Amino acid sequence: MNLLLALLIAFGLGLLAERLGWLRPNTAWAAALVGGLPLWAGGIPAALAVLFLVALGSAASRLNPNSHDRSGRTAFQVLANGLPAALGIALGSPTYFLAALATAAADTLATEVGSHSKTAWHPCKGRVKAGTNAAVSWLGTTALGIGALLFAPWAVLLGVPVWAVVVGGVSGALLDTLLGLWEDRHDWWSNHLTNLLASTAGGLIAVLLTK
Repeated sequence: MNLLLALLIAFGLGLLAERLGWLRPNTAWAAALVGGLPLWAGGIPAALAVLFLVALGSAASRLNPNSHDRSGRTAFQVLANGLPAALGIALGSPTYFLAALATAAADTLATEVGSHSKTAWHPCKGRVKAGTNAAVSWLGTTALGIGALLFAPWAVLLGVPVWAVVVGGVSGALLDTLLGLWEDRHDWWSNHLTNLLASTAGGLIAVLLTK
């Protein structure tokens, strides 16, 4: 498919996602990049994997009354979670692509589902309120694993090693939690940067595991 056409289709789907409340207003341009590159490089299956992540995140947020993202994802969130994956498949690595998406899915479910826990554990603060940055809970950790596993069927569909995608996704999401500790100590470090680095790392780990 022509790259320009793929970007235009993804932009149109981004506008639809805005109307559905999955994305916040003026976010379609970010969706064009995150969805258009996979559509161009990986075809419809790759584009559907991205849509699956968006739908999964939206559903998880709407089922969490305390979520900050119930009104949809911002453009920066879309880019932080999806651009590493999009660039990965554009450069010819579907393994990297899916592991980066699996990282984003695992982290999203860990956050949204984990906030339903009564308490969580923080490496530096001990027992804290569920939803505290860099804190973990059994419920959130279980959801993290499930989020990564949800991309196993996509790995089969795209013909890449399932185990590498799942391990990369889990590893990237766990790194996201560790990076949260650094985020707490530096005002200039944002959650968007944490998500960007974690998704990138998840993809790289999966690729390295298959070498």
